[in-house]
Amino acid sequence: MQTPQNTDVMGVPRLEDFSYLSNAKEIWEEWRFEPWKNDSAEGLKRRVSLIKGGFIGEIARYYVDDYIVWKYLPGDAQRIFTIARPETDLMTQRYLFLSSKGKYLTKKKSFLLGFKGFIEIHMYKPGDDAPKTIEDLAYLVNKAMGRTVRNIP
Repeated sequence: MQTPQNTDVMGVPRLEDFSYLSNAKEIWEEWRFEPWKNDSAEGLKRRVSLIKGGFIGEIARYYVDDYIVWKYLPGDAQRIFTIARPETDLMTQRYLFLSSKGKYLTKKKSFLLGFKGFIEIHMYKPGDDAPKTIEDLAYLVNKAMGRTVRNIP
């Protein structure tokens, strides 16, 4: 009996779960990540501020929100992509969904031609080569995987 990749044998949506990575608390705290949840999706979030300077000091300041999503249902990535909205001074909302199967995929959208920011959804299998756009987050995920042990019942 063949089933779609994102359901089990009974047709129930398959929950992707890398939440054991939460045990690498020292990594997440060092990089200022905090627990995050959006409906059935769970993981970490951090806000990074980027400052543009010049001779007279600060010219502009804007933010990037990074999310590492380690527990989610198959439709969560599309749901988040659909409901995402621009925020004041927030340039990019970057979501890294950890996946146990498949190859790297990405989906991007701009708000008002980029003047109000961007959203990026990245599907990444830990341990695989990471493209430059997520290299920093993939490094932290892979580092956390090396420091934690998955508890398999």
